Amino acid sequence: MVRKFRKINRAFSSKKTLLIIGICLLCFSRASADLTNDEFKILLNNNEIDKAIKSYETYGNNEWAYWLAKKFISNGDTVSAIEWYEISMNTGDQNSKFELAEILFHYKIDFDKSYDYFSELKNSNENLLSSYAKYYLSIYHRYGINVSRNETVAYDYISEASEELDLARYSLIEYKINGVGTKIDKKNAALLMFEFADKGYTEAEYDYAIMILNEVGIKKDEKIAIIWLERSAQKAYPPALQQLAIMYYYGMGTIKNDIKAYEYYLLAKQLGVIDVELDMNMSTLSSADRRMASEKFENFRPRMNEYSITYLRMPKFMK
Repeated sequence: MVRKFRKINRAFSSKKTLLIIGICLLCFSRASADLTNDEFKILLNNNEIDKAIKSYETYGNNEWAYWLAKKFISNGDTVSAIEWYEISMNTGDQNSKFELAEILFHYKIDFDKSYDYFSELKNSNENLLSSYAKYYLSIYHRYGINVSRNETVAYDYISEASEELDLARYSLIEYKINGVGTKIDKKNAALLMFEFADKGYTEAEYDYAIMILNEVGIKKDEKIAIIWLERSAQKAYPPALQQLAIMYYYGMGTIKNDIKAYEYYLLAKQLGVIDVELDMNMSTLSSADRRMASEKFENFRPRMNEYSITYLRMPKFMK
């Protein structure tokens, strides 16, 4: 009877232990669910970094390690950012590996390790990551950064990357104009530049106008060039504003218009364009024309967006 009781008691104790464990696991899972991704992001937005780190250590959400890395890099703490990128990368996150490679490259921290990471990523199943990696590898080989300089290899990488990546396709234009790793093909370069200008890329609108003015792969036509410059100037692109000031002052492709020339000159100057010759030319205008142009003067600022080559060139970790 005593033995039977002991068996029942042991069985009861085992069930009790399992029940307690089950309750603990349930409580833990509920506690984990208590902090959502949005709440974690709020901690980061409020710069409650220590709380965010403790939350990561408690719940072990791998995605949060990546977000912590992004937060540190946005705060300018490169050392901490690298540590968290490595933590995220070691869980298999390929985006972390890519952005870490960018940081090591752009901040000139470790070119060799950066090159190795890009080399691994060039075979990624994610086409965008693979293309970005090839874009960077083209830079390494073109300029011989810690590797043998090889323009042919650089062109092959940039050409492959251009099938997926606008940034690489835009870079391909310069390769073709200067014959970097390939034969000079200014006509094809002009066609590629037109594609970007036609899509509304600010810098491309200006660059295409300059190609027209200099007959780079396309026939010179000052009237057509002005159309493209006007499109770029509407987005307050300083070089386009400066070029239009020159063209309206000399009457290139349009009727000479001193008021318009001075208006564009003021806008370009406000945005930091310095041109001694243009300054001297503008000083010859009548005070009446300058006063009239000044009345139209607006506080323009360059507007960087996804249709800006400047935006495309910005490293992913900074976006």
